[in-house]
Amino acid sequence: MYKKFRKRKKFIAGACVVALMLMLAVGIGGCSEQSAAPEGDAKAQEKGKPIELTFNHFFPETSWVNDVVMEWKKMVEEKSDNRLKVTVYSSCSLSQSGEMYDAIKTGTIDLCLDAGPYYSGRFPLSTATQLPFLGARSSQAFTYAWMDLYEEFPEFSAEYSDVHLLWLFSQGPAQLLSKTPIETIEDIKGLIVRAPGDWAPHIKALNASAVDLPASESYLALSKGTVNATIFTCESISTWKLYEVCPHATVGNFFGQWFFVAMNQEKYDSLPEDLQKVIDECSGTAGAELVAKAWDEADRAGLELAADKGVKIATLKDKEKWEEKLAPVTDSWIEEMEAKGYPAEQFVARAKELIAEYDQEIGSWQDEFDF
Repeated sequence: MYKKFRKRKKFIAGACVVALMLMLAVGIGGCSEQSAAPEGDAKAQEKGKPIELTFNHFFPETSWVNDVVMEWKKMVEEKSDNRLKVTVYSSCSLSQSGEMYDAIKTGTIDLCLDAGPYYSGRFPLSTATQLPFLGARSSQAFTYAWMDLYEEFPEFSAEYSDVHLLWLFSQGPAQLLSKTPIETIEDIKGLIVRAPGDWAPHIKALNASAVDLPASESYLALSKGTVNATIFTCESISTWKLYEVCPHATVGNFFGQWFFVAMNQEKYDSLPEDLQKVIDECSGTAGAELVAKAWDEADRAGLELAADKGVKIATLKDKEKWEEKLAPVTDSWIEEMEAKGYPAEQFVARAKELIAEYDQEIGSWQDEFDF
């Protein structure tokens, strides 16, 4: 399965669909000018000037995600013999999270990386990444499964049909970082947990209270005792120095969160065919692997740092009780999506199947730890 995945050259779901990855964001308002028209690109090529592309994302310039984006930029420019020039804008410099997709559609920006959960109700099937206990132990397993699902389900690929989708990816699985040990379902009862909006109902189902705080406010809230725990990927441990305020970490692989990397369709179509090929070769499988492997490495490093700092790392002793308690959440999501005409039950079953296959094929950085 994985070898087959690696051989793919383009990320497309069929002729009828797209013609053709915690929050660290610190928003800065603003917009750029409209992307160059096809004629402008042609004239630039005639004069020997590179075609310029703007790439906007919401992570800070100091983040490892920005480093990954810069690596992609370098790959594109080198493969194009510098006929393409990608200028990267971090921290939402050109467009805010939750608005980038529309900015790509209209051509206000050429390329973007944004988090899907900012678009409430916009990508129905995509939200399945946030369902509890799908089985992923790595960003790679999540990401590669989502790429396959994009190709297999027209209803899924149709969610991105008005842009040129380069690839999808998921963060690593979310874990619990806490002030007190959380190893059983009774341990979380009554706690105040910082959790992303879509996971508030999950926390409440576990008889705990949910607070939706920005990632940047987690440290202060934990240090003051405003919250007792937070849901985060392991990479956040080092990013936000949470080992200083969370002496306990519970690896439960609770859920994921999806991101997309997209390009304005007209801008893509305006490129010479050989430069379109460059974009294709650097995206799809190549782009997904680039960011998923980097996220896994960041998660591994984060948990390793936690262990070095004396954080006690545990797993759930009664995971079956957590799964049983949260199963109605998945059932409700499936029922809601099916009522809207989506093949949700089949989609979730296939997601679990693909994740299990990729997990078995490539393993997980978690295997390095003795929890």
